[in-house]
Amino acid sequence: MTDSQRQNLLAHLQTAVEIELSTIPIYLYTYYSINRLPSACDPLKDGQALATFANRAGGLIMSVAVEEMLHMSLACNLMRSLGGAPKIYGKSPGAYPTNLPHHKAGFSVGLSKLSHSQLEKFLGIEKPEKRGAKPEGDNWETIGQFYDYIENLIVEQTTDADFKYEAHQLGTGKGYYSANNVDTIYPKDAYYIQQPENPLDPAARGADQAIYPNNEDSGGLMVVKDKKSALKAISIIQHQGEGYADDPTHKADDPEKDEDSHWFKYNELAKEIKKFKADDLNCFVHPFPENPTRAGYPSQFLPLVDLANAVYSYLLLITEVSFTLKGSAQSTLFYVGMHKGMIFILDKILGGMRYLYLNNKAGEVLAPTFENYQFTSLASAKQELVALANAVPASLGLDPNIIQRIEVLPDVNVGADGIVRF
Repeated sequence: MTDSQRQNLLAHLQTAVEIELSTIPIYLYTYYSINRLPSACDPLKDGQALATFANRAGGLIMSVAVEEMLHMSLACNLMRSLGGAPKIYGKSPGAYPTNLPHHKAGFSVGLSKLSHSQLEKFLGIEKPEKRGAKPEGDNWETIGQFYDYIENLIVEQTTDADFKYEAHQLGTGKGYYSANNVDTIYPKDAYYIQQPENPLDPAARGADQAIYPNNEDSGGLMVVKDKKSALKAISIIQHQGEGYADDPTHKADDPEKDEDSHWFKYNELAKEIKKFKADDLNCFVHPFPENPTRAGYPSQFLPLVDLANAVYSYLLLITEVSFTLKGSAQSTLFYVGMHKGMIFILDKILGGMRYLYLNNKAGEVLAPTFENYQFTSLASAKQELVALANAVPASLGLDPNIIQRIEVLPDVNVGADGIVRF
């Protein structure tokens, strides 16, 4: 391919990275609005059904968010294979509601608690493309059309020799990607712990109840090393989102047809949530504000809001820098940084925020804003993050263990010369 063709393909792949990244805060915000242990549902007529739905909705939404992180990594691998450098830090939308990058004007999605209308927005994001729809690199209506456009560029303009950079990609076998985690798994029956079939072996009962929404073999992280693997990476992203075009229900995302596509998961939740009264949903949905901003919150909450945004932005920085490293340096930064950061730090901060009431007329609680935090210097971002954690007053209930975990995160030091140091 010519240099101009390569630059054009890299530009569209960067857009793909930003499309995938833009969906993650939207899905996470709705996920954290859900209380998956809702004792407040117990006295209601449909209490057990509501609690079961809460767990199912939480698990399925997180299962999609996990695969969006995978899709972003696959798009980054595609860029690296061509010698490009994906940009992630500071590339989250940062302000909501927002239009997905290069999406057709008029489609806007934002940060909102779980509701039927929010699930309808999710369906719009994951909307399957119509058969015969024209590939579109800009002003697209479905993500499938956008990836069709990239696929055409790969088919028509590249050869195996163009994909010659493997060293800095995120590969398999290193624990970088797991199809499921503790937050994607949900039980068939919300009250199985209280009603074990075998009281002598509740663990076996729990294992029997557990549903894993993502399959290990449905498509995962892979190194792009030639034209065939590049097209396979595109295929994984498309099918996991909208399913297979030859299936009118768009249910399955894998050839074995035993894992649901993102669109099908959200469609099932959208149908199920309509069975409940809107007021009954309050027993498990936290009263999150709509599209909150740092500027809109009372000043006493800002230290915690700033910390949440800084942790989120630091994780994006970790991810971006990981694509410049290889070997043990890469595995230390990405595996240790992302797993500790996402599972043990960001999760606990966001989970705790939602129990702080804003004392406004709507009775809303503090919720994440997912705004980009600009560190004063990327050479001292880790130190700034630790300082922000230490500045959170005890009145905001930040677990002291969180500060300790932040202190042991990998130190991403990007000097003014662009060289990464540890």
